[in-house]
This record gives sequence, C-alpha cells and structure tokens, in this order.
Amino acid sequence: MQSLPFETISKALLFMHLAAALVALGSCVHLLARFTYALRGAYFPQVRLHARILAISYSIAFVLGGLIYPTFRIRVRHDYLDAALPWATGLFEIKELGASIALIPAIGVWLLVRTIDFRKSEHRPYVVACMAFSLAVLTVLAYNAWAGWYLGTLRSI
Repeated sequence: MQSLPFETISKALLFMHLAAALVALGSCVHLLARFTYALRGAYFPQVRLHARILAISYSIAFVLGGLIYPTFRIRVRHDYLDAALPWATGLFEIKELGASIALIPAIGVWLLVRTIDFRKSEHRPYVVACMAFSLAVLTVLAYNAWAGWYLGTLRSI
C-alpha cells in the first residue's frame, strides 16, 4: 500500500486540527459576548484580541484540515464511508463546504473590528454586522465540531 502525503503524521495533525478548532470555537463565543456588551455602550479591548484569535485559529484549523484530507479521503472516506455509509459522506461534505465558506467572515471580522471605534454610535451598524458574521462562523464551527466528532466515532484516520 502506497503512503499518502502526511499520512505518517496524520494523527498528530488531526489532534492539532482539533485544538485549533476548539480555540476558534471558544474565541468566537467570547467575541459574541463582547459584541453584546459593545452594543450596550461598554467597550472591552479584548474584542480585537478575540477577533484576531478567531481569525488565526480558524485559519490554522482550515490549513490542518487540508493537510489531513488526502489521508481521510483514501483511508476513511473511500475505503469505508462511501461503501458502507454514504450518508456519512454527505455529512462530511457539508462540514467541508461550511468550513470553506466561513473562512471569509472569520478573517473579515478581524479586519473590520480593527477599524471600528466602539465609542461612536455611528459605528454600531458595523458592530451588528460583526455580530452577524461571528454568529455565522459560530454556527459553522458548532456543526463542524459535532460532525467531526460523530464521523470520528464511526471511523477515524
């Protein structure tokens, strides 16, 4: 059996993927809480910090997922899921599509937050936009966390 790219370190990459995804999930929850306070007129300097952590950790999780994908594609999806559980392949495809789409708002929130002055009332619509983008990212992260856990219980790399 021919070795795939990164197959020998795929389990370590999978663990780092999990760690980065959990950091992204936690920072997104904290970011939404900070935005809620910002709408009430309070400002926390951590807003920019949590937005940066979200963008970086989400990007890292995304790249690590791409490095793991060849091993998953052959060893799990082709050898097991496509043949025995085709509906599980659908869950995975939704997971990957959502991750790809949510990368843009995850980075976009960080870029937008850097320009917002939270003390100005005319910037409130930007705070609301950041909340909406963060909520979309959180929704994708929550689904991906569940789907990744569930698919890992079926069969992992």
